[in-house]
Amino acid sequence: MAQSLAATSALFCDRDLFFHDGSKLRRIRLSRQFQAILFVILLALVGWSAFATARMLAPSSPGSEMAQLAQATELRARQIEQRQQILAAIIAGEEVDAAVLAASSDLADLPPGLEDRFARAELIQAAQAQLAAASVDARYRHAASELKRLGISPAKFTGMGGPLEPIKGDPTFKQLFTSWKKLDNLQNGAIAVPSDKPVKTAAFTSGYGVRSDPFAGRAAMHAGIDLAGAMGTPIYATADGTITDAGWNSGGYGNLVKIDHGRGIETRYGHLSGILVKAGDRVQRGQLIGKMGSTGRSTGSHLHYEVRIEGRAVNPIPFMKSTDYLLAMQRGAGTHSMDAVALGGPQGAAKR
Repeated sequence: MAQSLAATSALFCDRDLFFHDGSKLRRIRLSRQFQAILFVILLALVGWSAFATARMLAPSSPGSEMAQLAQATELRARQIEQRQQILAAIIAGEEVDAAVLAASSDLADLPPGLEDRFARAELIQAAQAQLAAASVDARYRHAASELKRLGISPAKFTGMGGPLEPIKGDPTFKQLFTSWKKLDNLQNGAIAVPSDKPVKTAAFTSGYGVRSDPFAGRAAMHAGIDLAGAMGTPIYATADGTITDAGWNSGGYGNLVKIDHGRGIETRYGHLSGILVKAGDRVQRGQLIGKMGSTGRSTGSHLHYEVRIEGRAVNPIPFMKSTDYLLAMQRGAGTHSMDAVALGGPQGAAKR
């Protein structure tokens, strides 16, 4: 820098600049050294501008192009590997993230000439995606048939909507995403189906349907099942839902808890000795909601349990994951009398 200033200072001489500010005549002295510094700075700015312009206009170097190709190839390889992991998870029946599955439909663009490197792998994955979609569709049909067997329309759980967000990329993966999303909606919605036990262990004393009413002594409809146990036995919610009623019921249930599980599904828990929830509470499957008792129209400590769809009582037995109650009912057909202790429930319509 000092040499540059020395070389350029010879080109300049001390200069005086005069200017009038309206009231006085002023003088500014520019030394040779100051002029040389300004000149060097100007040269540096011009040189940098020329270099930057040349970099923008010059073609990319071979090394830079190779780096871009390597980066694009690595990205495509990672995407194909991720696709393979997603396909393996779906075929194995595991859960996958919706956003990840949707993103796997679209692969990054490759520079011309590189597509052939991945064509075979992508062709194999397309065939696997078709198999995965068929597997998902089969699982959906099985789950839907189970709901139909319970008297529940699968359409209650498969409603879809929201803003339109088109999925780009491979049409085979688009179809896989659509099938998987439909199954996912069905499985997530089925949490509202009361498929758990309201009591861990209990004696099955009365089934759903027409029976000899223990109080009236004539045939009447029993809208639920009776499960007998010791006073205070824990009672659990059989599915996620919201408490709509928790208190005394004058219709024969005694202390009653009602849970709305959504989509027109409701469960009722009658004759309780204690209620541990209140109206408006949100409960989860398996959560403790009350204690077994003999309040209301009851002959002994038991739970009167109901499942209702759109207000209509249905048989709760098919809803339970375990067949313990059903087997107990079959084994005890000749053992348990309909007049046994621990019967009850609201008075049903008499059958003639």
